[in-house]
Amino acid sequence: MDSKTFTQRLAQRLGDDPRRTSAMIDTLAGIIRNGATSLTSVAVPSFGTIAAVKHDETVTTDLSTGRRMLLPPQITVEFTPAAMLRKKLSSHE
Repeated sequence: MDSKTFTQRLAQRLGDDPRRTSAMIDTLAGIIRNGATSLTSVAVPSFGTIAAVKHDETVTTDLSTGRRMLLPPQITVEFTPAAMLRKKLSSHE
């Protein structure tokens, strides 16, 4: 599903204007983005938790040359679905 379709369907379910719904989605994305950049988690009830996780730098070996390399620290964003969402998804298998 693309962004436009998602916005239209959400607006339809909310009984709201698609422009207002788009603004709400942008606001939610901004909150998640700010949470990720400050390494805090954002919990969305009945949906899940979105959290930024910082991984330390690591040393790895290039298998083709045998040369050791230092990989810089990384920040990844991880999503953990809520129990209600997991239950709903597992019932559709």
